Amino acid sequence: MDFTGEQRIPAPRATVFNALLNPEVLKKSIPNCQSAEYVDLPNGRYLKLNITLNFAILNGSYDVFLQTTDIVEPSHLVLVAEPRSSLGSVSARCSVDLAEEGTITLLSYKATASLSGKVAAVPELIVKPAVKGMLDQFFKNFDKQVNA
Repeated sequence: MDFTGEQRIPAPRATVFNALLNPEVLKKSIPNCQSAEYVDLPNGRYLKLNITLNFAILNGSYDVFLQTTDIVEPSHLVLVAEPRSSLGSVSARCSVDLAEEGTITLLSYKATASLSGKVAAVPELIVKPAVKGMLDQFFKNFDKQVNA
């Protein structure tokens, strides 16, 4: 599955970039996120998110470990997550670019995700609109947090 989009955020690029790395901003922006904190694991530093889902077979609370890579402050970063459960796994990668347009920051993203296991049995025509709805809600919340 692929997702692309743009969002115009009325804030300086550096502010938007820092907000993308701020656990408290992300906790308040990600739908159904119960907690967000940085943790150090043997293979690097991750943002641990606890997210509650009520979607198809994915009902419950999940810990998602998000790694930030390819950082070019304040214009680019890549977010990588590979959550796994007894239902299968998701391999997701989201490239984010930030550009200044006067007093507005243009946030462009390109995300790819592949599913395996039982979770892959959920038809894409059901998953894609649900993910798009969550992305829309994320950006609405994110904009509020950045401009709070």
